[in-house]
Amino acid sequence: MEIKVRLLCSEGRLPERMSEGSGGYDLFASYDRIVPAATVSSKGTVDLGRALIPLGIAIELPIETVGRIASRSGLSVNSNIEAGAGWIDSDYRGEIMVELKNFSSVDFKVKQGDRIAQLILLPVTLAVFKVDEGLGDTGRGQSGFGSTGV
Repeated sequence: MEIKVRLLCSEGRLPERMSEGSGGYDLFASYDRIVPAATVSSKGTVDLGRALIPLGIAIELPIETVGRIASRSGLSVNSNIEAGAGWIDSDYRGEIMVELKNFSSVDFKVKQGDRIAQLILLPVTLAVFKVDEGLGDTGRGQSGFGSTGV
């Protein structure tokens, strides 16, 4: 599969697989940014530090393909940095940006060129939804959250 990439700035880099067995393509920050530390409010709630990190690229995914932006395991385990919700639809042509969330108590410095997330390419199953009152029975039925164990 070939994917067209438009470099939006001189710091933009093509996504890269780092090993033969990699399922994701590493994504690189195009600018320096700070992801602020998480804080605890007076009410005891945790406010995560967040920052949108521009990648300096736009891509053209094939129809019936979606890009999932996922965390890098090293950043997650070693620095408590996670990629936020990120889906790239095949008809999106704007700059790809990654939301990073900081679960730690110290600011996290992103430097231009850092690998900050992964792009995972997935097929899309197209469906037509229709109203039907005759849903098939299953052993689980309507049992929801926690019904199969913790």
